[in-house]
Amino acid sequence: MIKTLMMMVGLTLTLGLASPASAEWNNPCNPCSMKKHNPCSMNPCDMKKHNPCSMNPCSMKKHNPCSMNPCSMKKHNPCSMNPCSMKKNNPCSMNPCGMNPCGMNPCSGGNQDIRGSKFKNFQEAVAMGEKMWNDENLGTSGLACLSCHADHDLLNLDKRQNYPHFVAMTGDVVTLDQMINYCMLNPMKGETFEWNSKEMTAMAAYFRAYRMKYLRAHK
Repeated sequence: MIKTLMMMVGLTLTLGLASPASAEWNNPCNPCSMKKHNPCSMNPCDMKKHNPCSMNPCSMKKHNPCSMNPCSMKKHNPCSMNPCSMKKNNPCSMNPCGMNPCGMNPCSGGNQDIRGSKFKNFQEAVAMGEKMWNDENLGTSGLACLSCHADHDLLNLDKRQNYPHFVAMTGDVVTLDQMINYCMLNPMKGETFEWNSKEMTAMAAYFRAYRMKYLRAHK
């Protein structure tokens, strides 16, 4: 009984003496005394799991902007795709002349006419050209185009050559307009036609119709 009482007294003294130290150690007011989940007692950089200090954020592979080149991501990545390869609403893949911020296509609007008077159609130009082709007063030599080229003569139409081509009479490669003016200067002894004149267009139109008539007859 005495032994038991002494043991209880000793235990009481022990608890009494130990209480301050134990309270100090497990004191919720002293955050640095707690071992578990204590940011003071452990170096936060020692924690491996979910620790922003112990791991380099650039070493994380998943959803890590540092470990992956953003230009290597294929989906929704402006770097990995050529913007000019996108078809929808892409200013690169469409002709810029088809998209005009001013509301008008700059490639079709605001053009100046090459001449004031125009032909209504091709046949009107052919009709004018035929009159000129038969006109002996077109130059000063008294000759008409028909004088040398009646029945398609001296035009070498059998060679089926399109202009420009080499013409032995000129010793040069010439366009149809240049050939017409060559004839106006030389056999016709007249004046040349302006490149954008109705007269030049009419002569060229009639020559085409005259040539097509020959080709249809000699299929």
